[in-house]
Amino acid sequence: MPIEIRRWNDIADQFTDSLLLGNGASIAVDGRFNYPSLFTAARNAGHLTEQVLDIFARFSNSTDFEYVLRKLWQARLVNEALDVEAGAVEKAYKQVRLALIETVRATHVTRGEVLEQLTPIYQFMKRFKTVLSLNYDLIVYWAAMKCNNGLDNHQFKDCMIGGVLDDNWGRLRKSMKANQTVTLFFYPHGNLVLVRTPAQLERKVHANGGSLLEEIFSEWQRDDVIPIFVSEGTSPQKRDAIRSSSYLSDIYFNAVTDIGNSLVIYGWNMGEQEQHILDQIKLVAPDRVAVSVYTGDTLHLQNAQRIEQQLNRLGLKNITFFDSQSSGCWNNSMAEDGN
Repeated sequence: MPIEIRRWNDIADQFTDSLLLGNGASIAVDGRFNYPSLFTAARNAGHLTEQVLDIFARFSNSTDFEYVLRKLWQARLVNEALDVEAGAVEKAYKQVRLALIETVRATHVTRGEVLEQLTPIYQFMKRFKTVLSLNYDLIVYWAAMKCNNGLDNHQFKDCMIGGVLDDNWGRLRKSMKANQTVTLFFYPHGNLVLVRTPAQLERKVHANGGSLLEEIFSEWQRDDVIPIFVSEGTSPQKRDAIRSSSYLSDIYFNAVTDIGNSLVIYGWNMGEQEQHILDQIKLVAPDRVAVSVYTGDTLHLQNAQRIEQQLNRLGLKNITFFDSQSSGCWNNSMAEDGN
């Protein structure tokens, strides 16, 4: 049977459990997120010196900033413990860290630039019990906080109590106020707001009244933290990175497998490098799955067919496709197309 692309509002009532966001969601907000990889963006912008490129190559040709920074950071800690005088390792760590800061600063939007889109985004997200963002950027966090700081009787919770992931985050699904609805949101691949300390404490960065993005850069510039986000690599490499983090492990093994009976996938291409996420979805086997399709792509029907086959192989049969640009979904306001 030919694939039918539905309007979001025609199917919305059937999907209220979980939302999974891929990079297409960020690109829909701002085209600056449309680059092959953070590593490629850094290299094209000239932020990676020959020495830094050689460092990446020596780590099994890794292109993941978090992985390389983590390895260099661990080497620094060993040197400090052994009283080894600072030298090449420390210099390499600073070079990679600076390249990451400069690349994210150049490719990430400011909150002011996307402010008008945050309201339709949180209005879309709040219909779900759980939101899982595979993106490292701050769009989901900004939208959630805009809702929390407003008059809307809805609460978004990242389950970070005192900046640390709560051991029993499932209890936070309950509302503390009458008639208030709750959405939990998580980052299976980490996020810019998450950092790790030398004591292996993983915590969230707070804006402290200023710009969250600038506070993140300030945190990174200090010698005592590294970011927690997995932006590159094959699926096995990403799985290994996830296992190295207590936050990522908890979300991967517990939150991704707590998506309920219905799942909406927005802006996720389901490439082979994301097989580890598909494996977790297969364990849950939700009854209904809705997948966004960007109809501005001339190959959108072929892409939908590929995704349908991919999900069918997971044992998922009840699949609906919807237009990613239809009103009421993601950053498309209810009034945009009159439907």
